Amino acid sequence: TVFLKAHTGRRVDADSPISRGMVLARWYDQGLWQQITIEAHGPAMAVDATTSTSTESPTTSTTDLPTTPTTTAPLTTPTGAQLPLTSTPTTTRDIPTGSTPTTAGLPSCGALTADSLAQAVEVTTLSLPSPMGSNCKGLDVERSCRHGFYAASPRSDLHALLYNDASGTALLVLISAGGAVVATKGLGEEEVRGLQFEPSARHLVALISGGTGVHGSPSFFVKMRMPDLEVVWSRPIQSRMVGMEMWTPDNSDTIAVSDELYMLHSAGVCHDGAWCARYQGDIVQALNATTGEGVRDVSRDWQASHSCRQMVAYNEMSDSFLMGSAGDYSPKALLFTAFTRGAHAAARTRFEGWGDGAGRQGVAQGAIKAEPLSPGFASVWSFASKLGEPHKLHFARLHSDGAWSAPPRRVFPGSVGAELGANLAPLDGGRWLVAYTEAPGSAVTDAAAMFWDDWGLEEDTRARGSRLAILDASGDVLGAPADISAVGAPFPVEINHLAKRAEGFGWIYIDGPGAATARVAHLRCRHAVI
Repeated sequence: TVFLKAHTGRRVDADSPISRGMVLARWYDQGLWQQITIEAHGPAMAVDATTSTSTESPTTSTTDLPTTPTTTAPLTTPTGAQLPLTSTPTTTRDIPTGSTPTTAGLPSCGALTADSLAQAVEVTTLSLPSPMGSNCKGLDVERSCRHGFYAASPRSDLHALLYNDASGTALLVLISAGGAVVATKGLGEEEVRGLQFEPSARHLVALISGGTGVHGSPSFFVKMRMPDLEVVWSRPIQSRMVGMEMWTPDNSDTIAVSDELYMLHSAGVCHDGAWCARYQGDIVQALNATTGEGVRDVSRDWQASHSCRQMVAYNEMSDSFLMGSAGDYSPKALLFTAFTRGAHAAARTRFEGWGDGAGRQGVAQGAIKAEPLSPGFASVWSFASKLGEPHKLHFARLHSDGAWSAPPRRVFPGSVGAELGANLAPLDGGRWLVAYTEAPGSAVTDAAAMFWDDWGLEEDTRARGSRLAILDASGDVLGAPADISAVGAPFPVEINHLAKRAEGFGWIYIDGPGAATARVAHLRCRHAVI
């Protein structure tokens, strides 16, 4: 019996029974569940003590390796669009292996300061394989045409962009560390909803609408193998009580994935005949990552009504999902709940706000990220004290069960103007990198528009307002925020950004509806902890 230790410093244990034959490096302690018995399945190899080389080549049996189920029957949406198992073939350009690149010579992420942030950012121009869509009008039935979803992983040198092109295709683009397109794949003709890497970076997971504007349409999770983007499975995900695609926000961080569960935290309108009929509220649903089947024990719908914003993130160390749902009626608050170690936690932590019961509320877009080397999380969001007032950036840290570990606080007390589109990422040493956009006045004239991925912001705000700040573990600002717009690296205000890459952090900004290019921003540094 042995205990194994990975190069990251984490100790190894066996994966769950549904992933037979797999191991994971995810703990920093040592317990009985991590004892691994290694048995010989063949004769011992003779070893020359002088040269320390084997005189017999070992053989590996594949008869006991796990197999991944696939679906051969095509799936269709309510609008008749066929989904992605028969999607367009992957177009490749010498796809690299996806191994983590060397970071020798890069500055430590822990050594970054407010003064050095802008200098650490590199910006390249990406020619989109197909122009961005431009037909984006029509409340609640529009396709995304302002931004795309971005995903990266510290365990891969590849990163990815998912957007709706001018033909309406949900187009997935795989990008090399140097910013070149190495593969593309069409995933049907419905609206894009989200994109994430599995923690292991062995698979890429996309969320696609099942029928834009068609109430009751399930979304689809599409699991693809890296780096060839071969579809492993495509499965619908929906709630029995709440139908998606009517008042379903298209810009929230609605998915989080572990190597065992794919979690959806979104919203829609309750079906006729249910106690909540025709009201809007949130849903929490999950699929088994290996089989694509629904996991009923994880489902927990209707935590907020109306649920106008959703956030969700996964922490490998505690095997926990943390969800945030901002309501405008019940509750009129930002509500945090957790699913940890196989069960929903009892804590229901609230940041009190206000709402008018008609889609307008105090809490705007935000994000949750896992703390490194810790079971907990941190979150940022914007909050306006009343309708018409500018939104202000707030920060908090939470335990794995969703209870506060560092209660909410305003990041910039006494600031003038709005602070919008917040996101964050962990730096070494317990510090946090926070991204947001500064805007004059209240900036957003129609609060209901914040459901969608175009808030009607002035183009000057998009071009000049992007800022990066460093916070300590308590939320205190360390130095003056850096003007990232000045180096040509604006943030996509309304949608997810600031993902952890193998070399630092990254985001992508598409230059508006109909754009043929995007800007790929890379804040380069060396992580002490992956």
